[in-house]
Amino acid sequence: MSKMNRTALAAVAVLLAGVTSAELPEKDGHTHMGVATCAASQCHGSAVPREGSNVLQNEYVSWAQDDAHSRAYDVLANEQSKSIAARLGLASATTAKICLDCHADNVPAQQRGERFHLSDGVGCESCHGGAENWLANHYNLPAVTHEASLAAGLFPTENVAARSELCLSCHLGTKDKFASHRIMAAGHPRLAFELDTFTELWRTAGRQPHYRIDKDYGERKGEVSHSYSWAAGLLAEGRQRLSLIRGPLFDGDGIFPELGFYDCHACHRSMKTVQWRPLPRHGGVGPGAPFLHDGTLVMSMALARALSPTDGDAIEAGLIAMHRAGADNVDAIRAAARELDGALASLQGKVTPRSLRGHEMTVLREILGTGAEGNYIDYISAEQAFMAVQMLVIEIDDPWLEDQLDRIADTLNNDERYRPAQFAAMLATLAEPETEPENESIE
Repeated sequence: MSKMNRTALAAVAVLLAGVTSAELPEKDGHTHMGVATCAASQCHGSAVPREGSNVLQNEYVSWAQDDAHSRAYDVLANEQSKSIAARLGLASATTAKICLDCHADNVPAQQRGERFHLSDGVGCESCHGGAENWLANHYNLPAVTHEASLAAGLFPTENVAARSELCLSCHLGTKDKFASHRIMAAGHPRLAFELDTFTELWRTAGRQPHYRIDKDYGERKGEVSHSYSWAAGLLAEGRQRLSLIRGPLFDGDGIFPELGFYDCHACHRSMKTVQWRPLPRHGGVGPGAPFLHDGTLVMSMALARALSPTDGDAIEAGLIAMHRAGADNVDAIRAAARELDGALASLQGKVTPRSLRGHEMTVLREILGTGAEGNYIDYISAEQAFMAVQMLVIEIDDPWLEDQLDRIADTLNNDERYRPAQFAAMLATLAEPETEPENESIE
C-alpha cells in the first residue's frame, strides 16, 4: 500500500470516528500570525484559482471579497452595534470582550504575531488554528503531510465532530461566550445554525468556492456525505445545548433562568391574535408557558424515528419530560435534560456515514411525516426542517421534490408571518410516498 493511500485511510478513520482531541483555535496556545501571512499571491492570495495546484490558492481573496466572516469585526462599528452596546452599558462593541470573542480572532495579546490585527475579523486562524508551527511548510506536499500539519497545530476542520464544535462555539455558544437573552433584547439578531447548510453556504459563497472537494481532497482528508454532516452537526448542537442547560449558565442573573435558551417565538408573537400553541412534545402544559428552544432536538427525534425507533421513542419521551419540567424548577429541567442527552448519545453512537448510506429517503420521509403531524408549529423547528429537507432532496436528486423547495422556502420568508398550518399541509403533501421505502432501521 502506498504512503498516500495509508495517509488517506488514516484521515478517513479519524473522520469516521467522529472524535478529535484538538483544542479550539481560540484556546490552542499557539501564536496567531495574522491574515496577512496567508495573503501572498503565491500562497492563498492569488486573484484567480491556480491551475495545477492541489488547492485553489485564492482563498484569501475569496474570504476578503465574499465571506461575511471577513466583515465580522466591521459590523461592530455600525449603528446597530453601537445601539446594542449602549443598551448593554458597553463603551464600544469594538472593544468589548463579549463581542470580540465571536466577531474577531480574540486570542490573548501574548499570542498575537506582528501582522495580527483584531480588525481582520474572523480570519484564517480563527478556524484553522494558530499558524506559528505550520505556516512555513504546510504547503510542502507530499514532503509534509496533512497529518504533520495537524500535529503542528492546524485545526482539523475536515473532521465533522471538530467542525461542529468549532462552529457551534459562536453560532450557539459556550459556557464562556453566549448570546444571552439580555444581548438579544438589546438588539442582537437571533442565532440559527445547521452544520451542513451553513458549511455549503460559506464554502460556495461568492465568485469562487473557498475550497473544492475533489479527488485530491478526498485522498488527503477524506469525504463524508451531506446527510452525515447534517446528522452529526444536528446531534452535536442538541447535546451542546443540553450541556449548557445543565451548567451554571442556565441559572441566569435574576429570578428567571437564562431566557436565551427559550424559543423566541413562544413569547414574542403578535398580541392581536391568540397564537400560543402547545405541541404533543410539550406534555400538556397550560397556556402561557415558555418553551425551551428545541428545534434541533425535534429534528433529532425525526432522524431517530427513521434510523433507530427505540431512540426515537426515548427522545420524544425526553422532550416531553423536559418541557413538563419547565413548570417545576430549574433542577427538574436539568434532570430531564440529562436523560434526554443520554438518548441523543445513544443515537449519536449509531449514526455513521455508513449507517446513513441508503437511508436518505427514509430520513426525508420521516422529517416530512413529523412535520405533517404538526411538530413544526414553532418557526425555529420549521426553519430546521426546511434546511434538512433541502439538503436531503438535493442529495437524493429527486427533480420533482426539488421543484417544491421554493414553495416551502416562501412560507418561511418572514418569521412573523409564518403560518404553521400552511407549512404542515405542504409537508403532508410531500410526505406521501409513491412506494413504500425498502430501508430498514439500523437497530
